[in-house]
Amino acid sequence: MKITEVALVVKGTVFGKKSSRIGKILPPEEANKGDLTFLYDPGQNTNADIVITTARVKGKSGVVVQDPKRAMYRLLKHLTNTRIKPGISLRSLIGKGVVLPRQCRIEPFAIIGNNVKIGKGTCIGSHCYIDAGVVIGRGCRIHTHSTILSSTKIGDYVEIHANTVIGEQGFGFIRSKGYKRIKHIGGVIINDLVEIGANVTIDRGTIGDTVIGKGTKIDNLVQIAHNVKIGRDCILMGQVGIAGSTKIGDNVMLCGQVGVSDHLQIGDNVVVYAKSAVLKSVPSNKEYSGIPAREHRTVLRAIARLYKNAD
Repeated sequence: MKITEVALVVKGTVFGKKSSRIGKILPPEEANKGDLTFLYDPGQNTNADIVITTARVKGKSGVVVQDPKRAMYRLLKHLTNTRIKPGISLRSLIGKGVVLPRQCRIEPFAIIGNNVKIGKGTCIGSHCYIDAGVVIGRGCRIHTHSTILSSTKIGDYVEIHANTVIGEQGFGFIRSKGYKRIKHIGGVIINDLVEIGANVTIDRGTIGDTVIGKGTKIDNLVQIAHNVKIGRDCILMGQVGIAGSTKIGDNVMLCGQVGVSDHLQIGDNVVVYAKSAVLKSVPSNKEYSGIPAREHRTVLRAIARLYKNAD
């Protein structure tokens, strides 16, 4: 790929040798001659002789852009934007009454239960299990070995990565000569444009539904319990755990390993920093950290006092 082609994709301005061709795309510390890298700081050292950054770099060729991270997004999307070829593998198992548009792709060893509805352009990966009555919208991608159980409804353009389980029984028991499971008869609703990472578990509602709002992005290894309601455009990072019946607003960010107790309400635009434990409801537009989670500024002041006289 020529540097001039890259500039068109990332919407930037070429500098240096316009005839340059790109070898590999690598991080600054790994790149060598002929490779392309992204520099958030134009002064950062790299052996790459082709760079995408915010200003011209002496002795190198590249593309000047306003935002290197957005340029990375555009270029990588362009390079990986391969269309899914439609077709139903003869080695898949399709139940009765399944709605499958011609443009769908069902890969080998996928199992599709009775009365499943799948939208146009959706791909079900190899070894996936889609239970009876599940509804999946248009343009979705369900990656290999994922399991989607009954009473689950998935919107349009949802991506679910490998080994994720949606709609399993929640963790609900009563104590009676030991513990007896409470049967969960609710479902799961995943709205449009949600992305769910690998090895995520989203439990069905006990009664009623567990809901994931439009545009929310969920990292790998996240646990979402029964009847949780998550708003629009939230970010849930790795190893977040949310206990049952908690309601989370819009544009909330839960950083890595945050734990949220049950039956709480988290307001809109809240940020909870890594390894925090939210044990009571919190209002909108604030940042929290610590165990138990308190306003982040309060935690920082407490830490400053604690270590004031430390060596």
